[in-house]
Amino acid sequence: MLVRPATAADLPRLAAVEALGDALFETVFGELDWPPPPSGEERAAEPGFLLVVGEPLVGFAHVLELGGGWHLEQLAVEPAHGRRGLGSALLDGVCREVASRGGCAVTLRTFADVPWNGPFYARNGFVELEVEPEWMAPLRETEEGIGLMRLGRRVAMVREC
Repeated sequence: MLVRPATAADLPRLAAVEALGDALFETVFGELDWPPPPSGEERAAEPGFLLVVGEPLVGFAHVLELGGGWHLEQLAVEPAHGRRGLGSALLDGVCREVASRGGCAVTLRTFADVPWNGPFYARNGFVELEVEPEWMAPLRETEEGIGLMRLGRRVAMVREC
């Protein structure tokens, strides 16, 4: 499927796609008590870019411009469309877009041991950072505030583009 920039028509669907993806975490962690996903319009207002896959969209990547670099804030694919290479295609699209904007790498934060998190990203060229950049401190604090740290080990990863 074609990875493309999100359009205004795609934005209303982003939160629903993310919510479906988030529901998979209940199979690992039990009932979730984290906040609902932001709207597509809220995501589009952030500095960075949105890529989508599918017509209508079934997956997206939201990349923020943070700390002088590029950070994958969210990658979500509807579970019914999972395990078809869409997440990997989105990651490749992210790297192409980052490179086109003059960047050389993309970072992310994720659960180290959830199969569709840390291991998935490692298979797609991401490596765990030994030392997290200082600009990630607010991201870590947000994760702590919503209780993600109690669910499992969180790691920062990077992929050269």
